[in-house]
Amino acid sequence: RVFARPESASQRTHTRMETMRRLPRYRTVVRREFTTWIRDTLAPTAPARSGRALHAKVADPSKSNVEPNERPAPDVPSPRTWRLRRPDSGWREYEAKSASFRHPVGPGGVPITTGAAAAALEAAENERLRVRAAARRDSAVAEKLGEEFSTRTMRSFHSPLRKHLTLDPLISEYSVDSPEGVALMQLAEALIRTPKEAGRYMPARLIRDMLGAGNLDFLSHFGGDKSLLINASSVALSTVRGILPKHVPGGDFFDESTRGLAGKGSDAVLEVGVTRALGLMARKFTMGANIEAAARRAMRAETYNPQRSHSFDMLGEGARTYEDSARYLASYAHAAEAIQAAGFRSPQMSVKLSSLSPRFDELSRRECVPDLSSKLGSLFPIADGPNAFTVFVDAEEQNRLELTLSVVENVIRERAPPRIGVVVQAYGRRAMETLEYLRELAVRYPETKISVRLVKGAYWDAEIKQAQLLGADSYPVWTEKRQTDVSYLACASFLLENSDTLPMPAFATHNARTVADILSMVDGDMDEFTRRGCEFQRLHGMGESFDYCGLPVRVYSPVGAPNDLLAYLVRRLLENGANSSFLKRLAQGRDDLMNVDVLCEREPEVSTVIGTPVVVAEESSGVPAMPRNIYGDTRLSARGIDFEHPNFPAAFAAQKAYGPAFKPLVCTGEDSLAELTARLGTFRPNTAKASDTIRSRAAVLRKAADIVERDSVAMSKMIMEEAGKTLVDAVNEVRELVDFFRFYANQAETHLADPKRLRTVTGESCLLQAQPRGPWLCVGPFNFPFAIVGGLASSAFVAGNPVVIKPHPSTPRCAAALVDVLLEAGAPEGSLEVVVDGPLPEKSRGAREGQSDAGAALVSSGEFAGVSFVGSTRTAAKINHALALNSVEKRAPLARLVAETGGLNVLVADSSALPEQVCDAVLASFAQSAGQRCSSARILVVDNGCKNELTRIIQGGLSAMRVSKNNFDLSTDVGPLISEIAADKARAHCDALESGGAKMLARTIGEDDGALFHPRVYDLNPQPGSDPVAGLNLLEDEVFAPVLHVVTYDGSQAELERVIEAVNRKGYALTGGVMTRCESTKTLVTNKLDCGNFYINRDVVGAVVESQPFGGHGLSGNGVKAGSEGYLEQFVAHKVICEDTTAAGGNVELMRTTT
Repeated sequence: RVFARPESASQRTHTRMETMRRLPRYRTVVRREFTTWIRDTLAPTAPARSGRALHAKVADPSKSNVEPNERPAPDVPSPRTWRLRRPDSGWREYEAKSASFRHPVGPGGVPITTGAAAAALEAAENERLRVRAAARRDSAVAEKLGEEFSTRTMRSFHSPLRKHLTLDPLISEYSVDSPEGVALMQLAEALIRTPKEAGRYMPARLIRDMLGAGNLDFLSHFGGDKSLLINASSVALSTVRGILPKHVPGGDFFDESTRGLAGKGSDAVLEVGVTRALGLMARKFTMGANIEAAARRAMRAETYNPQRSHSFDMLGEGARTYEDSARYLASYAHAAEAIQAAGFRSPQMSVKLSSLSPRFDELSRRECVPDLSSKLGSLFPIADGPNAFTVFVDAEEQNRLELTLSVVENVIRERAPPRIGVVVQAYGRRAMETLEYLRELAVRYPETKISVRLVKGAYWDAEIKQAQLLGADSYPVWTEKRQTDVSYLACASFLLENSDTLPMPAFATHNARTVADILSMVDGDMDEFTRRGCEFQRLHGMGESFDYCGLPVRVYSPVGAPNDLLAYLVRRLLENGANSSFLKRLAQGRDDLMNVDVLCEREPEVSTVIGTPVVVAEESSGVPAMPRNIYGDTRLSARGIDFEHPNFPAAFAAQKAYGPAFKPLVCTGEDSLAELTARLGTFRPNTAKASDTIRSRAAVLRKAADIVERDSVAMSKMIMEEAGKTLVDAVNEVRELVDFFRFYANQAETHLADPKRLRTVTGESCLLQAQPRGPWLCVGPFNFPFAIVGGLASSAFVAGNPVVIKPHPSTPRCAAALVDVLLEAGAPEGSLEVVVDGPLPEKSRGAREGQSDAGAALVSSGEFAGVSFVGSTRTAAKINHALALNSVEKRAPLARLVAETGGLNVLVADSSALPEQVCDAVLASFAQSAGQRCSSARILVVDNGCKNELTRIIQGGLSAMRVSKNNFDLSTDVGPLISEIAADKARAHCDALESGGAKMLARTIGEDDGALFHPRVYDLNPQPGSDPVAGLNLLEDEVFAPVLHVVTYDGSQAELERVIEAVNRKGYALTGGVMTRCESTKTLVTNKLDCGNFYINRDVVGAVVESQPFGGHGLSGNGVKAGSEGYLEQFVAHKVICEDTTAAGGNVELMRTTT
């Protein structure tokens, strides 16, 4: 009867209306019958459960600073005191009373310094949440519901109808745990954003590169028990792949001109197929291409199912420009108007604050909080009612949590909207504290109803990496899937208890067992669940095999064109392709993993670190227990600073810059250096003491690293004062110095301290012993006066050499501070000296560049066994020449020069790369640190197919940058150059470019002023079809300023190779990079571009000690890469000690082993 077609249109209309009329009653009956089934099934266990106290009344938060439900259970020690706060305090005041979330403390305020301590603290915090959640649910109800829900879901998902007529099995089959699934996802990701200007070459190239990989086997997904769609797709993909040329990893690719008709035909067929598949995916995962289409589709769904409602999300990336933010705001305003006019039941719309401002970061708080509050407030309706429209503020990265809550608080206080929604991510370790604060906010402003959507979180992998990059002591998110589930259920119990204060809570989950656990917190009474205004939520296109037992379900409905689907789709596929995902286990038919109780009590293992019971994770995520522990047991990475902490601005303002006590030796002529050179001339290496010297100096470096970390803010402020750096750049420099100290200490002990036994004939002992090479001169640059100078000095120092530091005339204080720290750490008196040009200017940043009588006198003295230098190629050549003359004219030792110089660093971007990612990489590569890095990008080689879009977004990104002489303003992105002379040179270079026919494409907003130089982008071949190699003739030498030179090629790999060869002929070879999703482009640039450090799909600056040893060759330097394992070998001489062990009594060792 269901599929019988009525005889007329009127009969069809009558049937449809009758069905709709019966649905509400049908759903209610199903829910009541299910509730009755629960009570009957669990009746035998009722007496055992009657003593359990459920849903304890929560005291009014306005009457107590400590909530009753926040007191730890008697048997579970609390790892830290939960935060106390006044009812009238704001989020900033609330957070300011606690330790940093990136650098927490254990019991008694003890800092977290080891991975074991971090893991123990995390486990203890999560155990406390587990006890809380377990105490508020009925475990018997949860178990029965979980078993029933899992069975229903499994049966529905694997039904023949869903198996053969939906995309779910296909998506599960080609998930991210198979190389074929990864290849298809990457292909879809690249094709969906390839610009039309790229023409036919880029889609064909992408298809050939990604599907032609040698490790793909699509036929392995073919099977008799699999759906028709999977089998048909597998055969089709395998057939097309057979025509494609095979890719040999690391080898060259065929150019487009070598493709035959069959190959080009397969490309075209597959491109059409992929495009149509993307259309199907877009329809499955998005509600509509625009809000009007989405509203019509959602209204039909709500008419069919009255228990369903919708929350709309306008897809899009975070704003890079003010133009983007204005466009997104207009899109939100239009969507809000359309949604309210459509007549939905309690409609919702999610807003991402990052899409409304290109400066949504903590250091720009003063600007972005008022701006975002105004924009967000304009989207709220004035009227309220049972079906009123609610704007939800979406959750984003954890480092934006404080900003997000500040904006929410501002909107409520200033606009008093009738209702507002906030998304809370349970994988964040501050989720419970966020809920507590929202409850207090609701009590303080009762005229605004605050609703919460509880989600598990969508950026886990990015949060883990970010914590490691920032040098945090603790992850801001739970590191295990089970811990996130526990946190989610603890937060759910809080929302159920406080549903009168935080009305209409929503629980977003596809996990049937999670649904069972939440319902068990109301004894499985579904009527009680709906009476509290609760609802579940799922993503559009996912979780459809579970009907949530007729309970209210809201569908999170993305709205956008296929181009906007990219980031959302990839994130969903990654989440649900993970092995721990409920949907993944459902697709695999893993009944044994469907009904897992995450709240069950397990045997605790007593930690020897903090002495509290902690539980070892059953499944490890594979990440280090502590973010700074990425190098295992060898060393900790440098500790960062938590800019997001509310106390930081005040603490930074109150902190004085480090003032070194060490007094440098002022050079007023050669006579002023006579005593120093005479002392250096008396140095003689002592082989017997070499090992002890190296070990003792390694200990000094480790202690010095701890001292620098202790005074990191003061040190950063000193760098900002003397070198004109911004806060972020100064902090990164301090961290780099710490990494140098610890790494070189380890390397010295491992490779230099102990003699190496060499292989030789029997009866002989051959040892290779390292010993100091002799006095060492370190000539440092102005751009990294603390980190690079410290790296040069510490490497020579730990090898046992006397060290003389000659800093740049602009930055003597940083060099003096280095010696201060090393002496405090125990360095022998006289082992380090600083020589500066005299007289010292009152404001050292005003010193003229190139004036260094001290440097010339020291190099020509002939007393040094080696010189470490970082600076210009011309100066390095002069030093090399002077050292050679010393040997010829003064019979001085052949001194070694270890030089790192500049480069014409190249970044290549083709039309397969995402413009937003290219923009981020370009701005960081050429404008960060005011372009005063050896590794800064100087040339951008761009595909003509993406040039227009990329130029637009880079211009917008530069317009959003804050360029200022006031580098102490925390929101400043680019500060002044080192001197007015440097800025004048940069301006003269720009004039020469324009005279030669180059065209300015983009620059930051504002005017140059003295040493302040605004970043600029120039097009070297602006005329269409002009030769990019000819454009490169305008650029011969490095310009140490934020000037980016763009050359455009026609998109062919032949012309790209020609451009790369022209760059190589310049002679520099320092850094390079490529932004692409095309394997052949990546291989071409990687193999052909001559450079020392190469980066793929990221910026080209910020090399990390040990992870990315830094250095170039050719005109960019010589020697071993800084921060590498072999670097210290340059600072020692080796003595081979060979002994004939048979000289007295014969070969005893050989005779002893002979049988």
